Amino acid sequence: MLTITPESAALGAVVSGLDLRAPLEPADASRLRDALLRHEVLFFPEAGLSPAEQVRLGRVFGELQTHAALDALPEQPEVVVFDTDRKAVTAEWWHTDVTCSPRPPMGAMLQMVIAPPAGGDTWWASMTAAYEALDADTKARIDGLHALHRSWWQPVEESIHPVVRTHPESGRKALFVNGIFTKRIVELEEVESDALLASLLAHATRDEFTVRHAWRSGDIAFWDNRCTQHRVDNDFGDARRCGHRVAIDGDAPR
Repeated sequence: MLTITPESAALGAVVSGLDLRAPLEPADASRLRDALLRHEVLFFPEAGLSPAEQVRLGRVFGELQTHAALDALPEQPEVVVFDTDRKAVTAEWWHTDVTCSPRPPMGAMLQMVIAPPAGGDTWWASMTAAYEALDADTKARIDGLHALHRSWWQPVEESIHPVVRTHPESGRKALFVNGIFTKRIVELEEVESDALLASLLAHATRDEFTVRHAWRSGDIAFWDNRCTQHRVDNDFGDARRCGHRVAIDGDAPR
């Protein structure tokens, strides 16, 4: 029986009672989508999926993307590989995935194929909770502002998105700026833009808006990229950490 147990945090829930190696029943897929909207990140302990099974699971929730710069499996180009044995960068900086795109991913599923013996935890932060905690003056100030997001890879990809995004399914508002891709607020002069962005980014990832996951090999995390940020603890030394991720097509932020 499918069971969803919320974390004692601003976001996150653990899902049990499903064999993800089998095709999802429509009712279970619907419950998972509803749970994602409510909890923003879902954890599936020790699911242990093959790349093909992970692709099939991701496609239940939408078309899958390929990434312009990250390594992928040759036989499954939708599966991005983060493997420290291949000198993969550890994403230790808070970010939302690929916000430089006109249509950033709606969500992503990361499976930890090889977890280090200690460390390498991932944190998520709720941009919904962060927005709701802003004071009224700040909400009024950022309403209607837009930010430029730019890729770190070539050819450069740029998009302009609202600073406050309205979730297309839940209708809730969330901050939509992050420290990797967001470069400036287009309506403001540089000094004012830098100061406001710094303030919003510091606020967005305060401890009370976060949840932390300590990985075991085979664990899967499924997060809503429209209303979260995430980062990795780079504290596992020379141990190997290998993950497989699929990203699901999203819409243009509004």
